[in-house]
Amino acid sequence: MKTRKKSLFMVLLLIIMFSFPSAASAQTDEYGYNAQARTFKGTLANWEAFMQGLPPTTFDWKATDVIFIERKWDKLFDPMIQGNLPSSAGAWQKVDLWEYLSGDKLGWTWHQALAVVYSPTIPIPNAIELTADEMGVTGFYCVVQKEWLIDPNGKRIEIQDFMLKRNIIKRALHGQGWKH
Repeated sequence: MKTRKKSLFMVLLLIIMFSFPSAASAQTDEYGYNAQARTFKGTLANWEAFMQGLPPTTFDWKATDVIFIERKWDKLFDPMIQGNLPSSAGAWQKVDLWEYLSGDKLGWTWHQALAVVYSPTIPIPNAIELTADEMGVTGFYCVVQKEWLIDPNGKRIEIQDFMLKRNIIKRALHGQGWKH
């Protein structure tokens, strides 16, 4: 599970840097992308297909062994969706992933939550620095990385719980002229 988590995290971070066609639609398209709301909700496979210009695949929201993804980003992060640098410091993106497991884990659900903030000139203390190899550029910091399982009875089992306090992030961004 640990290797899978690490590789999935790396895939998501690399995905951010790829460009894909923009849609000027006010609604969610067949992939799960909504340009106006700056969101994506669908499968990881459809996210990748969208970025590569491939057709979407149909799926069942209750299917096992399918990684579902929900992404949300702010206006400052929008240029990243086109493969460009964010507009300014403070750009952020949140990602939630989940998978209904099968086999000996049937009835269990795996979850991961990530949040990334752009801070190009001042490091965010205690955040997880994302390297240029991971992101294509420097200045990105993971400020939330949580992972957990939900058992068939609804009990939450924490695997990883890292969440940086907002005031630490705000102080680093304020030093770059960021206005909230």
